[in-house]
Amino acid sequence: MKSSSKYENELDLLAQFKRGEVSAFEIVFKMNYPTLCLFLTKMGIERFQAEEIAHDIFLKLWDKCGNFDSLDSVRAFLYISSKNAALNFLDKTKRLQKKEETFLAQQEWTEFSVDTQVVYLETLKVIQENIESLPEQCKKVMQMLVFDGLEAQEVADQLGISRGTVYSQKARGIALLKERLTFDQFLLFLFILQYSL
Repeated sequence: MKSSSKYENELDLLAQFKRGEVSAFEIVFKMNYPTLCLFLTKMGIERFQAEEIAHDIFLKLWDKCGNFDSLDSVRAFLYISSKNAALNFLDKTKRLQKKEETFLAQQEWTEFSVDTQVVYLETLKVIQENIESLPEQCKKVMQMLVFDGLEAQEVADQLGISRGTVYSQKARGIALLKERLTFDQFLLFLFILQYSL
């Protein structure tokens, strides 16, 4: 009964979305925007640029809102369009020269099915939300290490703290996240942390 109710709600949301109702579009935006930005940063796009690309993709989605037969097809459009936009952006700005090996690995990752990417990104979203709930200085350090890909000295310079403080806040963040995340989520977090350093 619970899944049936959810299905009916999704059908209602899709119907309103296809009619171009702003309230439905806002729901779809809130459901997908955070993970879409994470998807783009995972491909090597800086955070502010990822947000701009994501907004552009949603504008395109708005223009095509009557063309979708399911919310899954909406998500597929968002991720495929974002992937293409990110690849074009990276090509134009020649970021491949700076992070060629990392980008090639990330490009291989984007060849997975949309469903696999969505599951991965939803887990990444949970990790991000937990990092944002850390104590303020610890949060800033972890965000810069994990999502901005900065080195410890770069974090120290930007925050005006010592390198030793960066390491101690990193250790504190890891300990707190180990308590808050599931085993699988924590393993993914460790992989991302190692991969970004």
